[in-house]
Amino acid sequence: MNTSKPSDPPIALVLIHRAISRGLSTGIHYAQSFAREGYPDRATGVGFALYLRTLAGILHQHHSAEDEIAFPFLRELLPDLPFGALIAEHEQMEEILEELSSTLDELHGNAGEERALEAVSSSLARLDALWPAHIAVEETGISVKALEASVGAKALGSWLAEMGQHRPEGAPPDPVGIPFVLYNLPEQERAIMGGQMPPAVSQELVPGPWKEHWGPMEPFLLD
Repeated sequence: MNTSKPSDPPIALVLIHRAISRGLSTGIHYAQSFAREGYPDRATGVGFALYLRTLAGILHQHHSAEDEIAFPFLRELLPDLPFGALIAEHEQMEEILEELSSTLDELHGNAGEERALEAVSSSLARLDALWPAHIAVEETGISVKALEASVGAKALGSWLAEMGQHRPEGAPPDPVGIPFVLYNLPEQERAIMGGQMPPAVSQELVPGPWKEHWGPMEPFLLD
């Protein structure tokens, strides 16, 4: 396998990875805390359940986009990328996500959810153990410059746009999923990610009419 480490993976790929990474660490932290101490109030518990369901949906959506769109596009262009291993890791993580989704059905922001929260923490920790090494392979093996040299900027842009528009069954609705990605990024990175979206989405819909949908997650998001 090629051991070179290109430093220019697609910025949207890097940022979605970072948003998911923060989602995992945030989910683990609060699941453990609420399992020990309970929710401070029901609204917080409801918002946390929404945060976790959205995280699971975003991770599933990301895997699906890679399996169905990214990897078929890249397979001949980047033959050294270990597609078989990456797909196997996706399948392993999807099995954990199925377990997590079943547990999340038990979370409603009520007292007495300690066992479910402990199970959530365990599932998220298993995902988090696989995630860093997995995304490192993708980010060091995919180079924008190399792809542009192979297929041209237009084809590369079309591929990235198709990735961004992918909405498989189980993906969260945009009024929740898009704000989840944006607000799990610090301000500077959020601006870059927002710049990859239509201005009407990032500048109008997210802070405007969509806020009623994603607002309950706000305690767990970045300012």
